[in-house]
Amino acid sequence: MSSYAERLESLAAEAADRCTSCGKCFEACPTAREAGMDGGGARERVAELLALTRHGGAAAEGLSQWLGACDGSARCSAACPEGINVRQWVTIAKLKALEAARPREVGATNAAGRFRHMAQAVRLLAGMQLPSETLRRIVAPAERRTADVLFYTGCNVLRTPHIVLNVMDILDSLELDFDVVGGTAHCCGVYQFQEADLPTYERIGHRTFRRFGQSGASKVLTWCPTCTKNFDELEKDVEAPGFDLGHVSEFLAANLAALEARFVADQPKRRVVVHEHLGIGATVASIAKLLRAVPNLELIELAQDSGFSYACGGQAAKFKEREQAIHRGLVQGAVAAGADTIVTMYHSCHRALSGAEAIYPLRVVNFTDVLAEALGRGGHPDYYQLYKRGGAMDEAVGAARAFLANNGVRIDEASVQSLTADIFNETGLGGPREAFQQAFTALAREG
Repeated sequence: MSSYAERLESLAAEAADRCTSCGKCFEACPTAREAGMDGGGARERVAELLALTRHGGAAAEGLSQWLGACDGSARCSAACPEGINVRQWVTIAKLKALEAARPREVGATNAAGRFRHMAQAVRLLAGMQLPSETLRRIVAPAERRTADVLFYTGCNVLRTPHIVLNVMDILDSLELDFDVVGGTAHCCGVYQFQEADLPTYERIGHRTFRRFGQSGASKVLTWCPTCTKNFDELEKDVEAPGFDLGHVSEFLAANLAALEARFVADQPKRRVVVHEHLGIGATVASIAKLLRAVPNLELIELAQDSGFSYACGGQAAKFKEREQAIHRGLVQGAVAAGADTIVTMYHSCHRALSGAEAIYPLRVVNFTDVLAEALGRGGHPDYYQLYKRGGAMDEAVGAARAFLANNGVRIDEASVQSLTADIFNETGLGGPREAFQQAFTALAREG
């Protein structure tokens, strides 16, 4: 067992020692209820979690179902009267259960396949939307950076790269000494950990975290909620780093006075609903604080199912009907409340909701779009939204043609088929897939 694995074991053991077996974590779990599990079995499920943590071996049937249902909502941690990070404990327990249930090679194969698929989609979508100099800047090795602040993008936000450009504009406006780092070369290792391939996780996610420290940066600003969760609970809690780690929204909220002084007063009048997700620090409160400071913006409070998952997609995608109901309820509630704009928190949520404009009389923007515009910056085209809305693709195809040539990337018809499935099979709202598929198939045939 590696020293990193031993430290994970000690975190789980500490949680088990503090646990009083009250069962409130299970009672609060939204996905256990969604999976049809009996809330009356709460104490039994926790007893099984304790047994797995202390003695190892295969997970009992009820516990296995609970672990499999988990989508990382963190409602369990919020409900724990002992202040235990139950989400972290369950994450480590899932790893132990998988290690006992199957050969590691099976998980390694699964993780490698998931990573390859994600990396191909990210490479193509980023190559279709970003200039080569920006891509080179993002993927350059973290340990070679010299800036005091690192903005860590993660991987999947590069499918919607206008968000990254917005954050860079916002940080530029604060006149920070910062650099941006991310892409698949700096993956957080989520697939490897989820598939219990711990040795490969250590070579990917654990190494990425160490590379931040090797850069000498005093602060690392995260974007991706999954990366934030993983690095908080699987790295920072394992061994305290020599740098401060936090989500970019919290950093911006802490620097609101400096941003507000730079806001342009003449902003469009907007009535806004934020698509909320709990579970990642103070992100919801930070984004609300930032938006309330934007001139001419009215923030409408709307009751939401914000505790079901910490972000759209990902582990929550296994409950597709529930996610679809959440999205429909959000946009219909926003229209009924007289909102004209839905603001997304994260990139996966933005991918899910950006196509709502094809169906509802609403704009869908990310909170970084609003802030960058308020600073007189931004204005980066959201090409992914053009894909998702359907309709004319001339602008999106023209941009993709130029960016692909700039990046030396070619797109073929098989890649278009794969991207079409990635974009339109995700839970969410959007226009017809045929517009994207036909327009980009034609682009691929240009050779």
